[in-house]
Amino acid sequence: MIAPVLRPLWPLYVALVISSAALAARVSAHDFERTAVVLTFARDGSFVLDVTNDAAWLEHRLIPFEDRNAPKLHEEAERVALHVIGDRVVLFVDGHEIRPESAERIAAEPPLTTWRLRGRVPLSARTLRWYYGLPIDPYPLTIRHADGRIVTQEIAGDAWSAQIDLTGQFTAPRISTTTAIAAVAALLLLPIVLRLRRT
Repeated sequence: MIAPVLRPLWPLYVALVISSAALAARVSAHDFERTAVVLTFARDGSFVLDVTNDAAWLEHRLIPFEDRNAPKLHEEAERVALHVIGDRVVLFVDGHEIRPESAERIAAEPPLTTWRLRGRVPLSARTLRWYYGLPIDPYPLTIRHADGRIVTQEIAGDAWSAQIDLTGQFTAPRISTTTAIAAVAALLLLPIVLRLRRT
């Protein structure tokens, strides 16, 4: 009697290991990016935008934007990150792009890093669409409206947000900053003037 020929199972085993590894990498990719965005508006139209990512992921993501001839200095890495993040963040308000006026890295819990951007939208702003061009996987965008409402959208990675309603959020200050400073100065000088008049 001839023994049956058994085919080796190693090709099936290799295929199973590769597909499992690919699936695990896909599932954990979002955890690796750790992207989260919080956009906070004030009544005067100013905003604070905190963009948080995994520090190692962000450093790797910025490699294509680095100047390969530049020395690997901490200041150079900060400059590249500042430029790229500022360039990849888009606030589209009523059909016009609003650029942040400043950006800085703020302290975050390792392994995370947070960039804080500040700017201002017009008081008449009605709609906002958001885009962040670095993430690949979905992430939460939390909007803290000036009236106290908090809304969170799930952004599908490299994609635009749904339209965000800003109607009626912003109001001009009742008195200008110059007027307020003049009033404070007058109140401080009044006792001095009264004392001089008495003497």
